This record gives sequence, structure tokens and C-alpha cells, in this order.
Amino acid sequence: MASILAIETSTEACSVAVHCSLGTVSRYAEEPRSHTQLLMPMVESVLSEVGLKANQLDAIGVAIGPGSFTGLRIGFAAAQGLAFGLDIPVIPVSSLQIMVATYMRKTAHAQCPSKPGQTLRVMSILDARMGEFNCGCYIIDHNGAIANEFSDRLLTATDAKQWVETLSPEITVGAGEALLASGTVWSGTLKHIFPDAIDLLDIAVSRYRNNQTVSISAVDLVYLRGADAWQKRKRIRDA
Repeated sequence: MASILAIETSTEACSVAVHCSLGTVSRYAEEPRSHTQLLMPMVESVLSEVGLKANQLDAIGVAIGPGSFTGLRIGFAAAQGLAFGLDIPVIPVSSLQIMVATYMRKTAHAQCPSKPGQTLRVMSILDARMGEFNCGCYIIDHNGAIANEFSDRLLTATDAKQWVETLSPEITVGAGEALLASGTVWSGTLKHIFPDAIDLLDIAVSRYRNNQTVSISAVDLVYLRGADAWQKRKRIRDA
């Protein structure tokens, strides 16, 4: 069984998790602006709890954004240092997808479709400040598998509201209260949640088994803002 460490620092929450033959353990804390102090002690704590040394790791799962610039850099720097030092691959995962996985776990998959062929649409939202929002749209099947329906993107508040209204997701999750506040049909529907490394770990383990790993040197953080590939202020009709 592979030994995999997961690091998630894209929001106000800081979390890590590890999976190995001796078990799975995790740490999670919501302490804004404390990631630098929290992260490595958390890593050392989970490794110690399962009796694992860093040089016994086979891969590292890491959230690559979008999210907090500072938070992402802290988590990525830790993953980068470990991956280079140990010469092991990484599994990069969207923080918006992790957030959907966290919600599904916390609700015990209560809203998963009951029959093959049925799907559930979940939209994840993070406030990117300056009147913009990071948005992701994902589909959940009856087995609880998560697949991105559209690429993650950065949208203005107007475009993000249009995206939500056009796609009409059954569930919206994340930290987008400023977008789905009073005055919209989506008022009160947002499930406030931050991504958790334990859910990143599940995705990373699955991808590791399918040989979906890469060298850390091939990974870039996804900030969305300013990236031409995401076509800032893109309308839903252009998707």
C-alpha cells in the first residue's frame, strides 16, 4: 500500500492528512494567517501518529488553487521541498474540487443520485476579492465520483451570478456569501465550507492508483486571476 501525504492550504483552513498501511490520520485548523506556523508541525504530527518517516512517503497530494495567494504558496512550498528532497511525485488537485468532496463527505453522500445515469450538479465558489469569484462546476454520479463539468474559472460578480442562474446547481458550496447574498434567488442556499486535506487525500490515493502523478517541477499554482487561459470576465454563453 502506498504512503501518501496530502497538504491543503488554499483558504483560511490549514489541513494535512496521511494514508499508509498503518492507517489514515489528519489534522485541520481554521486559523487565518497562521498557516506558516501550523503546517509543518501538522505534517510531523500525522507522520508520527502512524509511525511513518518522511523518506517512506511515495507521493504527495497538494491543492494547487485557486484560493489565497499566500496560503497556496505556503502549502506548495512545503510540498515542493518534500517532493524534491525525497525525489517523489505529486498529485495536484483543484481546491474547488476538494471543497466539493469535503461537502459530500460531511453530508455522508446523503444527496448522491440513487440510480445509475443520474447526476448531481454542485458548484463551488471562493471569493477572489475585488468583485471577482473563483467558480467551479462539478458533477456527482450515483457512486459519489466527482468530475468537473466545466473548467474552474474566475468571473466577475455579474458573470458568476449568471453562471449560477444558468446552470442551476442543486448545491452550492464554499465561501461565496458576498455573491449569493440577499437579493438573489440563491439567498441562503450556499453551504459554507472550506476544503479539507482528508478529502484531497482520497482523490490523491485514487489518482496514484491510476498512475496519475507528475513531477513537482511540472506543477504550477492556479491563481486564475490574470491568466489568459481562463478568459477573465468570460460569459456563460462562451463556455
